[in-house]
Amino acid sequence: MTPSRVRKLDDLLRTEGPILRSASLRSARFCSKDVAELMHKGYLRKIRRGYYTSAAAADTMNAMKILTSLAPDGVVSLYSAAHFHNLTTVIPHRIEITLPASRRTPVFPETLMVKVYKSDSHIYKTGIEIVTMEGFPIKMYNRERTVCDCIRMRLKLGKDSAIEVLKNYMAGHKNLHKLYEYAEILKIESVIHPYLEVLA
Repeated sequence: MTPSRVRKLDDLLRTEGPILRSASLRSARFCSKDVAELMHKGYLRKIRRGYYTSAAAADTMNAMKILTSLAPDGVVSLYSAAHFHNLTTVIPHRIEITLPASRRTPVFPETLMVKVYKSDSHIYKTGIEIVTMEGFPIKMYNRERTVCDCIRMRLKLGKDSAIEVLKNYMAGHKNLHKLYEYAEILKIESVIHPYLEVLA
């Protein structure tokens, strides 16, 4: 592998990285033999089939950076978001994300524990904000959307945990106008209203 080819790889990682797809490498005229040689010499490291990063980046790349690179439309949601917002004592064993229903579910590395939910477009985009998680900017649902999601999924994910999220929300900073607005969009206003009456 010549120095000029290595520099070309570095340029590609700077412009399209930190994770490169096989298609990007092929477009830059790196054939499968080149990729194998780059991996053998320690310039590239495979994340999963068809996805590569530099060996240096692989040593420092955290779960959030891998997640956003493989699923840029993914929004951290449910108890992963609730834990970030200090709304629950539940410690998620997987990163829960929501994708638009029209998006294909990416294949993640086995070491990255991810649970993917799908949502219609108008619901998916409700309540998205950008936060810093593990030192990396990522899309996440805000407090009000997170509360609504946990109540909406309470029968599947646990009613007690969902009520804990709502109680902690009501005990801290809250925006009830926005909460009701989101509850209407998610069609759970009749479900959440009795709980809010008790906790208000």
